[in-house]
Amino acid sequence: MRIGAVTNLLFFPKVNYRSNLQNYRLAPLGYDTFERTTFTGEKSPEDVNPSRKIFDSLPQDQLTCPCCGRVMIPPSEIETLRNSHAFNCSASEAIDILKKYENNMHSVEKEIYHMLKAEAKKDPDKTLKEILNKRKPQYELQLMQTQFGIFSLIEKASENIDEDKKEKIKELIENEKIKIENGNNEFRRKYFVKQFEKIFEDSDDTAVKEHLIRLAKQLPTAYDNKNAFIVKYASRSSEEIGVRLLSYSMRTIEHVKPKNKSGENHIFNYIPECMRCNSFRSDRPMIQQLEEYPEMFANSQNLMDTMIGFANKGKLSKWYIIKIQERIFEESDGVLKLDISELNMTPKMKKEYDKLTQREDKIVKEQEKLKKKTKKEIKKEKLKSVHIQKTKAKKSVEKKTKRK
Repeated sequence: MRIGAVTNLLFFPKVNYRSNLQNYRLAPLGYDTFERTTFTGEKSPEDVNPSRKIFDSLPQDQLTCPCCGRVMIPPSEIETLRNSHAFNCSASEAIDILKKYENNMHSVEKEIYHMLKAEAKKDPDKTLKEILNKRKPQYELQLMQTQFGIFSLIEKASENIDEDKKEKIKELIENEKIKIENGNNEFRRKYFVKQFEKIFEDSDDTAVKEHLIRLAKQLPTAYDNKNAFIVKYASRSSEEIGVRLLSYSMRTIEHVKPKNKSGENHIFNYIPECMRCNSFRSDRPMIQQLEEYPEMFANSQNLMDTMIGFANKGKLSKWYIIKIQERIFEESDGVLKLDISELNMTPKMKKEYDKLTQREDKIVKEQEKLKKKTKKEIKKEKLKSVHIQKTKAKKSVEKKTKRK
């Protein structure tokens, strides 16, 4: 999902319970400022401030990512470090700044941090950039071995496909190998995967296509591989390296329903999520994110429990808890149903929540019926197929008998 500033034109929800959709009317300009500190006067969802800025007022050290579960770094802290050029200093001074955020870092960033820390002890006056440049040749070789190894696996797996596609794959790989060998960071995994997918646009062999594309996507990136990170960022400034080590752990705002799929710029469609997990999901269905990160079930509940605690203390709207639980349920195709029973609801909230729960239960039952129906249809199709095969075999025997 694209992460950027929110426009001033935000929306109020006007809920219509005869439909699963919500219609929104335009809120006044400038209503994205957050002034209230308590939420006791919110009698209905329409009273809720739609701004994302409420998340800035919550205790930041308690906000964990609903996907990976890490405590997120407030954007304001990273912005302060960037604006003050905090990392334009010696590596030992930079490590002192980064130390505070070690537990917030993702695995690759943490690996780089520990490597920089060890090197800074040996050469405390060197900068982050100088250390990465010193180590780059070793890691560049390791990265190249992995990349060329994956290219070999792709060529092996494509031996039995048609000659035209095989030739296109070979040509693409040879061109990308040249870029890698030049050592100028010209190779772009994203470009390679996109070109690779184009080759199979008209392919009917889904299994082979998916297998080859899966292999192409295993090419390392700075996102998930230490070697790729060092090769990519060794040519960048120390300031950019330091900020990059923290930025993927930064708190961003995730549109539960993606913005480019009619997701609203409203608090009822917002959930805090770290930049890495937000970027990884992009605009894909939430069900895919859950499939790839099953720990999201527990981590989402942990964040929801924290949010409920804030709401019960008047630091967050209780309507937000009810509405975001509903939105997550819908966007996950009914798979992720978060428990909000600890929320202290008013009678009006309880009544509305009961309606939502009944509707959710109805959706789940309909899905179960559909699954059972699908299983029956599959069984029926199998029996029909077996019957057709037996009939064909019987006719074939009869024909042979008549010939004799």
